[in-house]
Amino acid sequence: MSKASLVLVLALTASSVASAGTTSETVQFDYDPFAGTTELVLNGFDTLGGTRRLNRAVFEFEHNFSMEIYLESTGPTAISQGDYGINIGFISVLQLGTVNGGEGDPPFFGPGGFFISDFSADLGAYDGVPGNDGPDSYSETFTDAFSSLLEFRHSDQAFLDALTDTGPLTTVFGGFSELFFYWNNDPGWPVPDGFFPEYPTDAAIWLTLNPFRHFGEFTINYHYTNVPSPTAAAPLALLGVGARRRRAER
Repeated sequence: MSKASLVLVLALTASSVASAGTTSETVQFDYDPFAGTTELVLNGFDTLGGTRRLNRAVFEFEHNFSMEIYLESTGPTAISQGDYGINIGFISVLQLGTVNGGEGDPPFFGPGGFFISDFSADLGAYDGVPGNDGPDSYSETFTDAFSSLLEFRHSDQAFLDALTDTGPLTTVFGGFSELFFYWNNDPGWPVPDGFFPEYPTDAAIWLTLNPFRHFGEFTINYHYTNVPSPTAAAPLALLGVGARRRRAER
């Protein structure tokens, strides 16, 4: 390799290293998923007039969940823990944009969820007083905290496009919930007329979920490269021409 060629290689390498960069932003959230969704605003990646290109977007989530469960029985007999089970699940979803009548829907992803499996407690026979904290009721608070990381590259171009040159981007944070009840030992309580029970006259187990809170923050990291302008590329091109001329003169 000639000296001129070596200089060219070193110049290209130095340019490549200097062209990479990262910008970050942290967004706070605090909402009740059972009450609906919340809208969060983050700044999209600015290409600065096409001089920067987004290569990768990394979301780092810090989740916190809190839920209080209140159970009350209006049944004529006591039931024991394990006679029944309750499963509760919530899967969070972050949508990168809002639906405003344009073509297609904004991309979305699920950064984490909250689950309670096979929950059960002792409940006495109904005491005739609805909503009190007697032996026919039980309450417990559940919490969870964890981190999650999601990364989007060129194979997820729809996500990068949604985050690019948007200015302030309104995102929608919410999710999907599910609730499932089952009997392991059916007490044989009378089935109400019309199948669906009425509170508090019909025998049933009643579940109340006091404000369900999902709170924390996420940090989005934009990893980008600078796009050389034509004037910046010219010296490298001239250097390459100079290298070819020197080889030709030997």
